[in-house]
Amino acid sequence: MSGAVLSVKRTSWRLGQGETILHPVSFDLQAGQILGIAGANGAGKSTLLRLLYRFHKPSTGTIHLDGQDIWRLSARETAKKVAAVLQEQPTDFALTVQEIVSLGRRPHGSGFSGRGRRDAEIVAGALDQMGLHDFAGRFFGTLSGGERQRVMVARALAQEPQLLILDEPTNHLDIRHQLEIVALISSLNITIVTSLHDLNLTSEVCDRVLLLHKGAAVGFGPPDTVLTQKNIEQAYSVQARFAQISSSERPHLTFHL
Repeated sequence: MSGAVLSVKRTSWRLGQGETILHPVSFDLQAGQILGIAGANGAGKSTLLRLLYRFHKPSTGTIHLDGQDIWRLSARETAKKVAAVLQEQPTDFALTVQEIVSLGRRPHGSGFSGRGRRDAEIVAGALDQMGLHDFAGRFFGTLSGGERQRVMVARALAQEPQLLILDEPTNHLDIRHQLEIVALISSLNITIVTSLHDLNLTSEVCDRVLLLHKGAAVGFGPPDTVLTQKNIEQAYSVQARFAQISSSERPHLTFHL
């Protein structure tokens, strides 16, 4: 897999003819880079992600992958390029882990039936990459939250996307599984856009950060230039402080009302 260049130009979204949920935002992300979208609840993070994986059509502006407008592609062509892992996971799938991961091959014209050798190899590789080989025959509903999250990421990887969208991938996970997901994000050779609540994780993992406040961009760029005390206090309405335990470590953010 290899990443795509993502270009978002003056992209906005409003609910019908009503309230604007996301004001025009623009940014460019190079192939293989990781973008973290941050902001308080209601800032517009999930709305922007829905635009990127083509759930919502922009009210204004464009979204291009490697120079192609995703709304000029068919839904299947987009699904070959963009995969999304959402916060809410179904728990009642009467399917095994391997069957769910195999669904990632559907945009390529295959799935449960007629799967060729290459499809089988891709599915096996996604299972191995997520440490799920021993879970292949387990039913999805019997897994823990962290295990289900890894299955959904494996399904996304089986799509062989150029852009991977992760909506709060560490949400509701214990510390061990949070660290596993963070390590995964850092190891993948594709373009990634993820929303994260933890600004310290965002600063550690992401090449670029887009900070939102009430649907508008506060800043975009490297974490050190965007996650400043002033910007964080504006976006979250809290007092922010940086603490550095040692000179070899990145400053750690703390918050106060």
